[in-house]
Amino acid sequence: MDVLQWVKDALAVIQEIEPGVKSAAEVGTVLGTVGTAVVKVVQKGRQLVTYLITKSKPSPGKKEPDTGAPPEKTDVALLIDINRRMLHDVARYLEQQKIDADVLVVTNDPDYSDTIRFLDPDNPDEWVELVKEFNATISKVKHTIGSARVHIFMSTPLPLAFGLGCVWGTVDEATVYHWENGTYHPAMKVSRALRQAGR
Repeated sequence: MDVLQWVKDALAVIQEIEPGVKSAAEVGTVLGTVGTAVVKVVQKGRQLVTYLITKSKPSPGKKEPDTGAPPEKTDVALLIDINRRMLHDVARYLEQQKIDADVLVVTNDPDYSDTIRFLDPDNPDEWVELVKEFNATISKVKHTIGSARVHIFMSTPLPLAFGLGCVWGTVDEATVYHWENGTYHPAMKVSRALRQAGR
């Protein structure tokens, strides 16, 4: 599969909604399918929207309607995308590592445009509200992920990453990745054991 084309198709679905996902999409709706990319809204709040991007699979014979439900995957990539659009880089990394994963994008820009919506450093309430909303979002995300292996990619300001980590906790197993020298590196595995290690 051409992963870069898959990502372009997914972005086309998200960015071509008129008048934008803010008013067009309800949670649980499939926004559309372009090529092999199926995009669904998993969660939508005041500051954050979460998209599930899956690959449609042609079924031989009888055509079944696409419900947007994620296929059974053993891997899911969770992108916390605030500071830098990283979908292309993550998709490229997953392809290089031969990780066949659905992708969940949590972003503060419903249009997922090239214009980054930075958080206001002089408005701490905005940061706290975003973390509170992420806490509510993560429950929905965990339900969507199920028992899949989780790969976490973050592009957030450091204080926000700390706040998100506080509400995520280390109960769930995941691999967290670090961006350096033009690629991702599996920096650490988080789990309940990590939480117990310092006691």
